[in-house]
Amino acid sequence: MDTFNLSSLGPLLIPITALCIPIVAIIMGVIAKMRRAELMHETVRQLLAQGKEIPPQLLDGSLLSDRVLNGKAGWQSKSGQVIFGAVNVGAGLGVMIMFYAMRPDMWLWAIGCIPLFIGIALLAVWKIESKPAPK
Repeated sequence: MDTFNLSSLGPLLIPITALCIPIVAIIMGVIAKMRRAELMHETVRQLLAQGKEIPPQLLDGSLLSDRVLNGKAGWQSKSGQVIFGAVNVGAGLGVMIMFYAMRPDMWLWAIGCIPLFIGIALLAVWKIESKPAPK
C-alpha cells in the first residue's frame, strides 16, 4: 500500500490556489454588498421608527457609495489614470525584462506586453482627456 506523500501535492497547490483566489474575492464582495444592504435597511427602519424623513440619497445609494470621492469615481480621475498607466508600463517592462533574462531564446518575454500596452492605453486616454476642449 502506498503511503500518502505531501510532496506529490506540491504541483497541484499553485493552480488550486490560483483558482480559489478569484472565487474567494467574488464571495467576499457579495458578502460585503449584502452587509451594506443590511446596514442600510436597518438605518431606514430606525429612521421610520423615530418618525424621521428618509433622505433620498440613502435610498438611491449615492450617500453610501464608497467609490465616489469629490465627484470623481476612483481610478477615473486624471491623476489616477497617470498613476495606473505608469504602474502598468513599469510592470510590463519589468516582466518583459525578467522573462527575457530567464529564457532569451523563448517567447515568454512577450507576456509583459499585456500590462505594457494597458499602461500605454491608460496614458493615451489621460493625454486625450487632458487636452482642453475646443471652443
